[in-house]
Amino acid sequence: MRQNKLKIGIIGLGRMGLMHAAIFNSLPESEVVAVVDPAMFPARPLSMLNPNIKIYSTIEKMVKNVHIDGVVIASPVGYHIENAIECVHHDIPFLMEKPLAINAGQAKPLIDALENKQLPNMIGYMARNIDSFREGKRIIESGALGNILNVKGTVYVSQLFKQGKGWRYDRKVSGGGVLLSQGSHLLDLLYWYFGRIAKVNADTVSIYSKGIEDFSHVILGFESGLKGWIDASWSVRFKRKMELKLDILGENGSLVLSDDALDLFLDSAIGDYRKGKTYLSANDLFSGVHIDIGGAKFTYQDQAFIKAIEDNRNASPSIKDGYHIQQIVDCCYESASKEGAPVLIHD
Repeated sequence: MRQNKLKIGIIGLGRMGLMHAAIFNSLPESEVVAVVDPAMFPARPLSMLNPNIKIYSTIEKMVKNVHIDGVVIASPVGYHIENAIECVHHDIPFLMEKPLAINAGQAKPLIDALENKQLPNMIGYMARNIDSFREGKRIIESGALGNILNVKGTVYVSQLFKQGKGWRYDRKVSGGGVLLSQGSHLLDLLYWYFGRIAKVNADTVSIYSKGIEDFSHVILGFESGLKGWIDASWSVRFKRKMELKLDILGENGSLVLSDDALDLFLDSAIGDYRKGKTYLSANDLFSGVHIDIGGAKFTYQDQAFIKAIEDNRNASPSIKDGYHIQQIVDCCYESASKEGAPVLIHD
């Protein structure tokens, strides 16, 4: 075990901030030493439970009083960029909860600030750390599926069946609805697997919400020429937790991935992958973590951030990766406003 633990600060003590605080404070390599929350109210019970954690109303006050090795930004989306730029100004590595920003225009100053600066950073697209999707990445990179012919993805959850309350349902603070909130996980996975997305045609529907979408369907065109689509809704019945699914068709077979399982079929054996059907459950794929709060994926993610700080490099996915996802979502909203007309992803 390391002699000196990394000192972690948490910005924003909502559900995600509290979860990250618990994980970092439980890992042997790190400890939470400070929290920034302008409201202060949610922070006070935490300071009572752990008097070693200092509570501040601003990042500026935190960095003046406490040494910080890394920060988790878990504030509402509308404040992500100003918080991150503050971290850049003070040379503090940061892990930002997704999505990056309200829109790509708001995020551009952060991208510019990081352009010529070696500062470890990460964005919280945690689906890359789900065991089944990690194994799916290895299968695709092995070439076992052959040339990829088509991809499709869905994300559904039973979250909203009446007008929502809070910042997540206010476009001025959240940036958008289900596509930006949950659908962006699918976009990040597909970008991770198959490279940059060049063009979108999108349709969005608002049933329960005002100003944001409850349903979204997007046709994707990748720079490689691959075609696919995604469907996202947070207003689907009987989905207690968010369910991600990818269905990938290749010349040598197919691969179906979800949070809970991996289902591979190959016409011919390739390398370590046998002919016919291979089914692996989440239990088969689980490699174990030091602590599991909200799912092993979050522990994997936080450990990756710790390693990035130690190695002085960006983690995966980086803020730059998050910027590409933000650009895709922006173009989806633009396409939807034009009755689904194709929109090219612009830098």
